[in-house]
Amino acid sequence: MSGLLDSRVIRIVRWLLDQDRPRSTAELALDLGLSERVVRYRLSVVDNYLSHHGAGLLRQRGAGLSIQADDATRATLIADLEGREKPPRVYSPDERNHLMLDALLWAAPDITSLDRLADRLEVSKTSARRDLTRIEPWLDRQGLPLLRRPGKGLVVVSTERQVRRAMVQLILESVPADALRELSERGNDRAQMVKTRIPSGLRERLETLAIEPCTRIVRGTALEEVLSRGASELTFVLYLAVSIARFADHRSISLEPGQFVSLTDHPAYDGVADLATELAAAGLIEFGADEIAGITEYLLGIDALVDAGIETIDHDSLLNELLEVAAERLHPSLAEDPELRRGLSMHLARLAVRLRHGLPVHNPLLHEVRERYPDVHAVSKELGERIGSNFERTIGQDEIGFITMYLSGALERGHLRPRRRALVVCPSGMATAWVLVSRIQAEFPELALVDVMSERDYARQGAGDVDLVISTVELPAHHDVRTVVVGPLLSAGDVQAVSDAI
Repeated sequence: MSGLLDSRVIRIVRWLLDQDRPRSTAELALDLGLSERVVRYRLSVVDNYLSHHGAGLLRQRGAGLSIQADDATRATLIADLEGREKPPRVYSPDERNHLMLDALLWAAPDITSLDRLADRLEVSKTSARRDLTRIEPWLDRQGLPLLRRPGKGLVVVSTERQVRRAMVQLILESVPADALRELSERGNDRAQMVKTRIPSGLRERLETLAIEPCTRIVRGTALEEVLSRGASELTFVLYLAVSIARFADHRSISLEPGQFVSLTDHPAYDGVADLATELAAAGLIEFGADEIAGITEYLLGIDALVDAGIETIDHDSLLNELLEVAAERLHPSLAEDPELRRGLSMHLARLAVRLRHGLPVHNPLLHEVRERYPDVHAVSKELGERIGSNFERTIGQDEIGFITMYLSGALERGHLRPRRRALVVCPSGMATAWVLVSRIQAEFPELALVDVMSERDYARQGAGDVDLVISTVELPAHHDVRTVVVGPLLSAGDVQAVSDAI
């Protein structure tokens, strides 16, 4: 049974070899992006393959699966798997996210089928759909909505300039900085870290980018004086390499006439034009004026000092400080929320990359979260100031919006946010009240409706301990409680009025 193995059997064996303890079928399926049914169906083939090499598949009730083999046998198994025509592609969930983003961005503005994405990742379509859900927030942060076209596939809605910037962001987030630096210095053939630390799918993408030649050519032009030999140079080189590959693939930048004139008149344009001449002389690409202007625009957006102070930040201490403040200001349970801690930790890591490389960020939900969670947004501004102090940078409103989203999400998830108490008042108390109540509950689940009163009972008893009165008739002014007058069917205008009051 050492003959043909399908890629999924190879991936299952390779994954099991990497484990230091028994793991469940569910864990195996989740990590590989396969269904449990697919895994169980192939376990007999896995067992036969291992037996042929003097190893065994151990099944332990309540513990899971593991490979029983000595070190020499394990080494033989690994060598056999790696020597096959199609090497195993065992991707972690994060690596799958990066590969899916890469595939969607590279295809933009063309449509990509879900089948093609699943084949590239070697996972089921169900897993591919789950991965899509995980990557959409990342695309949203870049201002790149993902559209699903029924019967056709998926497409990232974007301009070419946005796509190139997002590709640079993705590479910087998914490839270790030291591996990128080695790649820029030594090239694909001699860079060892890329071969050992980068998953095969991303490695294949990096091999299509002329990173080392671009680095060498940039250092031979006047732009070397503009870019330090650090983060800013690497960021610019990546953008240049991506631009070359995209332009060669017939993806061109389009600029507004006024913007084009402004960029071509800028002194930096001449330096980029000289760079373009060197690229053409090296046989890499021949850029036109639009592309040179686009590269000039990117160059002008890079802060040559972006890497100062960023590497020394103690993220764990900063994270603890942020959670302590959030717990004190909003709810004590936030300090111990593992999902909030994990989300903020990942966001701080991405923020460090953006600040280090001068990359932009866009929060399409900024206005909505600021209006819906004003108290949480106020705390997020305070946290943003603390983050900015640590990074020695000003944290923009888009970033504060993201912090608001993490905090408000944690409050809603844990039902920690106190629900506002509301009273409904109608003339008779009953006739039309329940239609109104059902509409209010549907539109405002965050409201706790404590009672329904007639106008007469309200005049006799008052509002009581509530935050808001929603009434279909005008009521006497009450200094302590806000009153909103609405129609019995709660029109769109009424919904807005209640929203404003909340």
